Amino acid sequence: MTTTVEPPRTPTRRTGYMHGLDLLRVVGSCAVVLTHLVAWFGIYDRDLWLVGLVESAVVEPLHINKDMHVLGVAVFLVVSGVVVTHVADRETPTQFLRRRVVRLLPLLWVVTALAWVALRLGYTHTDVDPSAADVGALVDNLLMVGFFQSPPMVLLGVTWTLLVQIGFYVYVAATIPVLRRWPWVPPLAAAALCFVVILATQGSTDLAPREIRGLIGYLPLLCLGQLISLVHSRKITPMAGVAVGAAHFLLVVWVDKQYGYAATGAALPRTLMIALLVTIVLVSVHGPVSRSAFIRSWAKRTYAVYLVHIPVMLPLFVFLVPHLDATLVIVVGLVAVAVVTEVVHRFVEVPADRAVRRWEGRRQERRSG
Repeated sequence: MTTTVEPPRTPTRRTGYMHGLDLLRVVGSCAVVLTHLVAWFGIYDRDLWLVGLVESAVVEPLHINKDMHVLGVAVFLVVSGVVVTHVADRETPTQFLRRRVVRLLPLLWVVTALAWVALRLGYTHTDVDPSAADVGALVDNLLMVGFFQSPPMVLLGVTWTLLVQIGFYVYVAATIPVLRRWPWVPPLAAAALCFVVILATQGSTDLAPREIRGLIGYLPLLCLGQLISLVHSRKITPMAGVAVGAAHFLLVVWVDKQYGYAATGAALPRTLMIALLVTIVLVSVHGPVSRSAFIRSWAKRTYAVYLVHIPVMLPLFVFLVPHLDATLVIVVGLVAVAVVTEVVHRFVEVPADRAVRRWEGRRQERRSG
């Protein structure tokens, strides 16, 4: 199958906008926040109605892991694969990478710096010793290398998924020309590449190979999202999507069986299948809910929600639970997350995005002139 490579579209064009992607982003952010919220109260044996509700209405009927472990991350990564593949179809490789860098790094750096300051002041939300969180530790976290240290020095635990996503972004950028001409080739080649890397690091007890093996074990989730996007846009047939998707699905299950990174046991295949089915169903939704201004606005803030919800929410839980009703504590925590999300979105994400698009506009004008 061949496709015509179109020139980069200007920011004002919204041809073929997929409203289902906005709804998917919202669902993914809710799944991640709910997972961490329920897990915190479950770990600390808090007698909360929400924990029981999730257990009886979601965990037990679907036979997934306690506290929905991995479900939120699985939905988040699969959705990211769908979104990134859709966006890549409209951008050149350099434009794609540039916009992804601007999308990820400025906000990551700001939230990491704020988390470091909070930790130094005793506003703790990680297992990191505040006395060990020196300037060097801050730099390591800004560069996202804290996971490769022994012991790990990580200020924002969720950033491990960003390492997986960055690897996927680089791969997508490198394969955009192939993706447009032979869409089935990049996801199939990615399965083979993941398999080779896992085999190459198998048996190694060194820290770096272990971490790389663990991160590669989650990369197929993004590739599954890519396949959903390609099937949805009719660039590959459903049969091809299922065939290549089965390889990626089995890779995730195999790595977990071998090394237990997800620690879900028999629940992992069901959890992944639920994430895939949710994504497949919602990607085609174009009703009034998915098209609403509220969903569009929320979708634009999901990355901020992902980064700030743990450092904002969990310390508040620790401080407020002994003094207030647990339900009220959750409400306060979610409101705080919403407020901080709005602040960093307006004053970090939006200016960074506008800056790069203005630069691209000026560059295009110079070329046209």
